[in-house]
Amino acid sequence: MNTITVYQTDADGLFVHQAVAHEFSLQPGTYNVPFGALLAPPPALSEGEAALAVGESWLVVQDHRAERFYRTDSGQPYEFGVTMEVAGMAVRYPGWGEVPNWLTNEAPPAPGSTWVDGAWVAPEPDPESPAGA
Repeated sequence: MNTITVYQTDADGLFVHQAVAHEFSLQPGTYNVPFGALLAPPPALSEGEAALAVGESWLVVQDHRAERFYRTDSGQPYEFGVTMEVAGMAVRYPGWGEVPNWLTNEAPPAPGSTWVDGAWVAPEPDPESPAGA
Protein backbone atom coordinates (compact mmCIF):
# COMPACT_ATOMS: atom_id res chain seq x y z
CA MET A 1 0.00 0.00 0.00
CA ASN A 2 1.38 3.41 -0.99
CA THR A 3 1.46 6.51 1.18
CA ILE A 4 1.90 10.23 0.59
CA THR A 5 2.91 13.06 2.90
CA VAL A 6 0.21 15.61 3.68
CA TYR A 7 0.30 18.79 5.75
CA GLN A 8 -2.23 18.99 8.57
CA THR A 9 -3.89 22.21 9.73
CA ASP A 10 -5.80 23.09 12.89
CA ALA A 11 -9.39 24.38 13.06
CA ASP A 12 -8.20 27.88 12.04
CA GLY A 13 -6.27 26.55 9.03
CA LEU A 14 -2.79 27.02 10.52
CA PHE A 15 -0.16 24.39 9.69
CA VAL A 16 0.39 22.00 12.60
CA HIS A 17 2.44 19.03 11.37
CA GLN A 18 3.15 16.58 8.57
CA ALA A 19 1.05 13.44 8.40
CA VAL A 20 0.84 10.33 6.24
CA ALA A 21 -2.13 9.53 4.02
CA HIS A 22 -2.56 5.88 3.02
CA GLU A 23 -3.81 4.71 -0.34
CA PHE A 24 -7.25 3.09 -0.32
CA SER A 25 -6.78 -0.62 -1.07
CA LEU A 26 -9.89 -0.80 -3.25
CA GLN A 27 -9.18 2.52 -5.01
CA PRO A 28 -5.56 2.58 -6.19
CA GLY A 29 -4.26 6.13 -6.63
CA THR A 30 -6.79 7.55 -4.15
CA TYR A 31 -5.55 8.47 -0.68
CA ASN A 32 -7.27 8.85 2.66
CA VAL A 33 -6.30 12.50 3.21
CA PRO A 34 -7.34 13.73 6.69
CA PHE A 35 -9.79 16.62 6.93
CA GLY A 36 -7.93 19.93 6.90
CA ALA A 37 -4.76 18.49 5.33
CA LEU A 38 -3.17 19.88 2.18
CA LEU A 39 -1.04 18.08 -0.39
CA ALA A 40 1.24 21.08 -0.97
CA PRO A 41 3.94 21.69 1.65
CA PRO A 42 3.78 24.96 3.60
CA PRO A 43 6.31 27.68 2.77
CA ALA A 44 9.52 28.17 4.76
CA LEU A 45 8.81 30.46 7.71
CA SER A 46 10.82 32.99 9.67
CA GLU A 47 10.48 33.67 13.38
CA GLY A 48 7.09 35.20 14.15
CA GLU A 49 5.36 33.73 11.11
CA ALA A 50 2.80 30.96 10.59
CA ALA A 51 1.44 29.22 7.49
CA LEU A 52 -2.31 29.60 6.94
CA ALA A 53 -4.17 27.36 4.49
CA VAL A 54 -6.32 29.31 2.05
CA GLY A 55 -8.06 26.89 -0.26
CA GLU A 56 -5.36 24.53 -1.51
CA SER A 57 -2.48 26.98 -1.03
CA TRP A 58 -0.64 28.67 1.83
CA LEU A 59 -0.46 32.25 3.05
CA VAL A 60 2.26 33.46 5.45
CA VAL A 61 0.75 35.40 8.39
CA GLN A 62 2.16 37.08 11.49
CA ASP A 63 2.27 34.74 14.50
CA HIS A 64 2.03 36.41 17.91
CA ARG A 65 0.76 33.42 19.92
CA ALA A 66 3.95 33.31 22.03
CA GLU A 67 3.61 36.97 23.02
CA ARG A 68 1.62 38.68 25.77
CA PHE A 69 -0.92 41.34 24.75
CA TYR A 70 -2.82 44.01 26.67
CA ARG A 71 -6.11 45.73 25.98
CA THR A 72 -5.54 49.39 25.12
CA ASP A 73 -8.86 50.38 26.71
CA SER A 74 -8.00 49.00 30.16
CA GLY A 75 -4.40 47.77 30.27
CA GLN A 76 -5.67 44.31 31.24
CA PRO A 77 -3.96 41.22 29.77
CA TYR A 78 -5.80 39.70 26.82
CA GLU A 79 -6.27 35.96 26.35
CA PHE A 80 -6.18 34.98 22.67
CA GLY A 81 -9.52 33.94 21.21
CA VAL A 82 -11.69 35.61 23.85
CA THR A 83 -14.54 37.68 22.42
CA MET A 84 -14.93 41.11 24.00
CA GLU A 85 -16.68 44.38 23.25
CA VAL A 86 -14.73 47.34 21.87
CA ALA A 87 -16.54 50.52 20.78
CA GLY A 88 -19.85 48.63 20.78
CA MET A 89 -18.58 45.79 18.56
CA ALA A 90 -17.83 42.18 19.48
CA VAL A 91 -14.18 41.49 18.58
CA ARG A 92 -11.63 38.73 19.11
CA TYR A 93 -8.01 38.10 18.13
CA PRO A 94 -6.65 34.54 17.72
CA GLY A 95 -2.97 35.50 18.11
CA TRP A 96 -2.09 35.33 14.43
CA GLY A 97 -2.54 37.80 11.60
CA GLU A 98 -2.33 41.57 11.89
CA VAL A 99 -2.63 42.83 15.48
CA PRO A 100 -5.80 44.91 15.94
CA ASN A 101 -5.45 48.46 17.25
CA TRP A 102 -7.28 47.58 20.48
CA LEU A 103 -4.30 45.44 21.55
CA THR A 104 -0.64 46.12 22.27
CA ASN A 105 2.25 43.90 23.35
CA GLU A 106 3.61 46.78 25.45
CA ALA A 107 2.70 46.36 29.12
CA PRO A 108 1.25 49.40 30.89
CA PRO A 109 3.93 51.06 33.06
CA ALA A 110 1.66 51.50 36.09
CA PRO A 111 -1.89 50.77 37.23
CA GLY A 112 -4.27 53.38 35.87
CA SER A 113 -2.18 54.06 32.75
CA THR A 114 -4.09 55.13 29.65
CA TRP A 115 -3.34 54.44 25.98
CA VAL A 116 -2.89 57.74 24.11
CA ASP A 117 -1.69 58.08 20.50
CA GLY A 118 -0.05 54.64 20.42
CA ALA A 119 1.69 54.75 23.81
CA TRP A 120 0.89 54.28 27.49
CA VAL A 121 0.68 57.40 29.65
CA ALA A 122 1.21 56.73 33.36
CA PRO A 123 -1.01 58.63 35.80
CA GLU A 124 0.49 61.62 37.59
CA PRO A 125 1.31 60.89 41.25
CA ASP A 126 -1.13 62.41 43.71
CA PRO A 127 0.77 65.01 45.78
CA GLU A 128 -1.73 64.46 48.63
CA SER A 129 -0.94 60.75 48.97
CA PRO A 130 1.98 59.49 51.09
CA ALA A 131 3.59 57.96 47.97
CA GLY A 132 3.45 61.32 46.15
CA ALA A 133 4.99 63.31 49.02
